[in-house]
Amino acid sequence: MERIPLIKPSVGQDEAEEVRKVLESGWLAQGPRTREFEAKLASYLGAKHVVAVNSCTSALALALESLELKPGTEVVVPDFTFPATGNVVSRAGLKTVIADVDLDTYAVTVETLKRAVSPKTSAIMPVYPFGFAIDLDGIDEFAEARGIAVVEDAATALGTSYHGRRVGSGGRAVCFSFHPRKALTTGEGGCIATDDQRVFELASSLRNHGQVSKDGKPSFVYNGANYRMSDINAAVGLVQLSKFDRILASRRKRAQLYDRLVRETKMDVHLQKGLPDTVSTYQSYVLRLGARFRTPRDSCIKGLLEEKGVETQVGTYSLSVQPSFRTARHGKLANGPKLFDTTLTLPLFDSMTDQQQEFVIDSLSRLA
Repeated sequence: MERIPLIKPSVGQDEAEEVRKVLESGWLAQGPRTREFEAKLASYLGAKHVVAVNSCTSALALALESLELKPGTEVVVPDFTFPATGNVVSRAGLKTVIADVDLDTYAVTVETLKRAVSPKTSAIMPVYPFGFAIDLDGIDEFAEARGIAVVEDAATALGTSYHGRRVGSGGRAVCFSFHPRKALTTGEGGCIATDDQRVFELASSLRNHGQVSKDGKPSFVYNGANYRMSDINAAVGLVQLSKFDRILASRRKRAQLYDRLVRETKMDVHLQKGLPDTVSTYQSYVLRLGARFRTPRDSCIKGLLEEKGVETQVGTYSLSVQPSFRTARHGKLANGPKLFDTTLTLPLFDSMTDQQQEFVIDSLSRLA
């Protein structure tokens, strides 16, 4: 029985060769390759600055700190997201507030944010669900009118376009992930893209123990930490960036084939809905099982793997039902918990074949 994995990173000999060069150079930590990666990524995004770090979680934490939010104030996050989104808030000495999401787009909206913000809100952290764009213009306008900062958790959205521009251009704090499940990977890694000079300077210092150099002389101005990206990771990222457009085109082609195959089966499933004039990276292909779908989601995951060799998993998590967020403030949350119970992530990777995708959908349809 052929096993179809959930992911398979698009890495090979080119990445290995660049890593070899770094190892032979003797400079393994943050250095020239990291600076090159930052510059090329900033150019790709259309951002003034990129600060590369060792994970998107670190990027989110640095973003919150670099925005200099008042301790004890509230940050609104979506209910339907990976726990890292909420974890960085509480660890920064801020209070987590959970907002519901839209059932079709899986994202927070201006309407769900209206029900979550309060006079104590200092920031909103919208998430791009699985590479799909959010209503960024609406959210920015809503936040600006209230003096609220926006930190974009764009972990999945490198390459996503919104009204003709790439996500990451023009923002104060846009955070990306380069985990192996993402379309572009550095093994582990992340970054902040920003057009704000103060955010750039603070994040650059805080990732490196709070060090600031003046006239070639370093001093430690802030109580920072070590969130640096290594040149080993950056070397992988540079190769990935050189072939990123091809990777994205392949993923989008695969997602379109899934869309067609799913519709042809007439299963009771709902595809994630994108906003007009946007293009997704399809970091994951996630669908929602309908009320008439015969097999519960968790049983689908177990059955597909054990009987068909197809690896699947939940979409992502509902923060409001996780024990670690039991003290977070939230109102009535109808959609986040429902999505947590009913979404299913299907295998999607650059080297996947049409036949593998057909097998995945045929296997799922037998459980419908």
